Amino acid sequence: ADKLKKIGIRNLHEAIGLLPGIETSILHTGWKKVIIRGAHNPDTFVFDKYKLYIDGVDVGSDLYSTSYFYLDFPVELIERIEVLRGSASTIYGPGAFSGAINVITKSTQSGTSDAVFGSIGSYDYTKAGFVKHLNIGEWNVGIDSYHQHSNKTLDAGSSFVSSNELAYSRTDYNSLENFEDYSIGVTAKNSDFTLIARYKSEVTDNFYGLNETLEPVTGGYQHNQSGIFEVQNRHPLDHDLNLETKVGVNYYAFTFDSTVYQDYGGSGMILRMNPTYRQLNTYFDMNLKGENCEDHAWMIGIGAQKINTLENVFGATVRMQPDSGPFFASPSLVYMEGQYGFLNGDNDQWIKSAYVQDIYSINNDWDLSANVRLDNYALFETMSSYRLGTVYRLDEGNIFKAVYGRSYRAPSYVEAFESAQEGLKNGNPNLTPELIDTYELAYTHKNESTIIRTNLFYSVMQDVIDRIEDEPPSFVGDYANHKQRNAKGAELEFTRRFGNGSELMANLSYVKTEYFSPSYTNPVLFQSPEISEVLSKGYFLYPWSEALSFNTAWYYSGPKKGYDRDNTGNGVTYDSTMIIDQTIAYDMDESSTVTVSAKNLFNEPVIYPSYQGKNEGLRREGRNWLVTYEKRF
Repeated sequence: ADKLKKIGIRNLHEAIGLLPGIETSILHTGWKKVIIRGAHNPDTFVFDKYKLYIDGVDVGSDLYSTSYFYLDFPVELIERIEVLRGSASTIYGPGAFSGAINVITKSTQSGTSDAVFGSIGSYDYTKAGFVKHLNIGEWNVGIDSYHQHSNKTLDAGSSFVSSNELAYSRTDYNSLENFEDYSIGVTAKNSDFTLIARYKSEVTDNFYGLNETLEPVTGGYQHNQSGIFEVQNRHPLDHDLNLETKVGVNYYAFTFDSTVYQDYGGSGMILRMNPTYRQLNTYFDMNLKGENCEDHAWMIGIGAQKINTLENVFGATVRMQPDSGPFFASPSLVYMEGQYGFLNGDNDQWIKSAYVQDIYSINNDWDLSANVRLDNYALFETMSSYRLGTVYRLDEGNIFKAVYGRSYRAPSYVEAFESAQEGLKNGNPNLTPELIDTYELAYTHKNESTIIRTNLFYSVMQDVIDRIEDEPPSFVGDYANHKQRNAKGAELEFTRRFGNGSELMANLSYVKTEYFSPSYTNPVLFQSPEISEVLSKGYFLYPWSEALSFNTAWYYSGPKKGYDRDNTGNGVTYDSTMIIDQTIAYDMDESSTVTVSAKNLFNEPVIYPSYQGKNEGLRREGRNWLVTYEKRF
């Protein structure tokens, strides 16, 4: 993480975007996206195909199957980031479809320094926080906290105003992107127990609007709240046999307020939405780990999770659905619950799991591994994930790996159960989990100054959950399981440390993904829509002196093919971009560092694909700056 700070990385989203095979962007609502190896459905919202953990604790939400609200997590609180690309459900459970990311925070590491930090930057950006370690009796306690805020707006252009809006009262055509984000985390450890707790709150504007139309009035917002608490116990049963137990809760709350239309088509009709959804997941996991069988390291475990809906409300000014539910057009919000809430009913459920793992060492150079996991969802179906792998060490500097894995992702609650409301997609309770089979070959070369990593992969995705078009009248909802899609690619990463203390890291990725348009009757094949087939990222750290360094990071994204929504063959192609960030890091003394970053130094135009194909796309910031000070104790 110290290297990330030296190249001007601000948060987890930017840090992940530096990795090979991973592309980062945002949705028109401002939700941050992480696309691993091309696993992406451009015609839906952000239903993540990876799982995110903070200190080993799942922080995701079942509502949208996402954890995007944690991607603003500051790099100053991060000790390291562990990334597993490829099928990971056997290790991390359903949802780790294309990978898993585990963030280890500094507050959990007793050997790290205490610190305070602060930043200022473009768009009135401010950030402040701290990390503190304490010894209280037999307990080692770590605390971290931060607050960050910005008043960001970006020019969107008048094309993002709906042609049906006849009462646009704003004087600008900006994407409103203000946000306020804060969190506090506590970790306590003794010889037997570990306690992990964190609360996070994030409030943002609605960016380009819920339906990718600029909202005609100000005041819209999105609010995510997350609270996690986990107790871990590791109990030795023998010198090579351990029982590990985890018990925890994951609380999530989401609300948004969006005025889509102030006057729809001159009818005087106001379309405003204000849903609130709160959920509590209570979980238990127990596993037995042993090395008491010759040449085997094995694990067997069970788990259970109960998902409870605490609040399910939908506020609207208009509801004119062809069902027996409420039917109204009101100047003020009308709130509905139950089957007419945000979701069609509460949809509480149990998830029960069992898993087994074995690593067999044939000799000192060759290992075989096998993982199998079963997850039974009360509302969906039983999913069986498995992973087979082998690692061969030719010598200390040359390692070969081959892996096959199958992973699943259960439908999110929105995909399966979103209720019928104006301006939203209807859920389909008949959805089945989507699955992916991934085949991977990898080679790593290491010596004292150089690391070279190469990966080749091929993935087959089945029952892919996506929006549906041209469906028969009897079809339920706006989502469906679609036909097979394939992805293939290669990743290359090179790291070299030089004698003067400088360091070069460069990676290159090629990903080609099949995507079919969501037509029920005549799906059309596209190649890698809305993602770049070629990515190259890296950095160069150059120490001018013991105290001063000049550091450069770059991010190349190849051309992106926009989704051809009307199947006309005239989809937009978005140009490639090459972003250069330049950072100066200066150690004022042994415990104080200041960094000054010019991000997007050459003011390169950055445009993300428009969901609705509007204008030239979603314009992002040009050149901007960031200054950070950190004091370590």
